[in-house]
Formats: sequence, C-alpha cells, structure tokens
Amino acid sequence: PLAYIHWFKPLTHFDRNVGMFHTTCSTQHCLPNAMIIPVYHLVQPCHLIPKF
Repeated sequence: PLAYIHWFKPLTHFDRNVGMFHTTCSTQHCLPNAMIIPVYHLVQPCHLIPKF
C-alpha cells in the first residue's frame, strides 16, 4: 500500500496559549511539496489542527 504525504517545514515556535507548536506547508516552485511513498516507510503519523 502507498500513502500520499504532504510535507511541512520544521516546527517554528511553541504557542503557550494553546500548548502546541506552529508549522507551515513546505513548497517547491510555489506548489505544495508532496509525494507518494510506501506505507512501510512511515515512522509516526502526525495529526495537524488547522488555524482558522
């Protein structure tokens, strides 16, 4: 099986008000940086919460 992955930039700073780190999407040539990889390459998934 394969997984479609959106890459993000490294964590920037910790927001004490919400108790979470901030991150932003990684881009290449002004397009989202994504790739398809085998599932067995995944080490640990990460759930992200959108900022509204």
